[in-house]
Amino acid sequence: MSEIKASKGARPVITVFLVVGVLLLAGAIALGIFFAVENSSRVQVDAAITQIVPRYNSDGDRVYDVYVDFTYNGQTYEHVELNYWNSDMNEGDVVTIYIDGDAPTSMGTPKVVQIIIPCALAFFGAVFTFIGGWNIGKENKKYKGENAAKAKGTPVPCTVTSVIPDTTYVVNGRIVNNLLECVPQDKSLMATFVSRPFSAHNIVRLFSRITVYVDPDNPENYFVDLSSLTPPTPEEQLEIEKMFQPAGQVDIPSEGSGNTQDN
Repeated sequence: MSEIKASKGARPVITVFLVVGVLLLAGAIALGIFFAVENSSRVQVDAAITQIVPRYNSDGDRVYDVYVDFTYNGQTYEHVELNYWNSDMNEGDVVTIYIDGDAPTSMGTPKVVQIIIPCALAFFGAVFTFIGGWNIGKENKKYKGENAAKAKGTPVPCTVTSVIPDTTYVVNGRIVNNLLECVPQDKSLMATFVSRPFSAHNIVRLFSRITVYVDPDNPENYFVDLSSLTPPTPEEQLEIEKMFQPAGQVDIPSEGSGNTQDN
């Protein structure tokens, strides 16, 4: 049997979650600063909606162009296109807009947009950062315990009792890693150990022998040494097959074997 090595499992995906979360939070902060700077140079005025024109865009979706009239510094500006629309708007309504004092027909970003986009980025950024950070912290704590057990732990001979899929890491709907469970050969030690994930391409036979290092100061910290995995010997395999042979099953003698008697 070739040596089995532990894989990184879902750690790369968790790291991506953390990085995406941090980038989203950074984007929310950057947009907040941008809108704050934009607002500092904008002037708030009231405008009357004079026309709402429906049309279809290139995707075939129905959109609306909104036009307003307003007065700034004693000068009236007519039929200026607004850069947004919502379903509550009606012709004749008065809305608050933000214009550039040096170029009054230049509309600023609507307040609702200035609030929604940074808040949405911050929310999803916080969620992604929490998921990634919490899982990485949990993984680091686990690996720290494993390293301590590997360095000073007591070796415990164990037997592999099951091989299970690692459902925490799926690629294109396919499980790529497995985990193995093993129990001490000393029946007085009541414990079940679970290994790190390893490639599902590796074949692990049940009842193989493996060594687990257990931290004497904290038995919850242990290290399953995949490199110590040894398949059962032919004699052990035969005994295992006998253990799982259905009760009462007997071999049926073949025809002409000489085991029949004449009357």
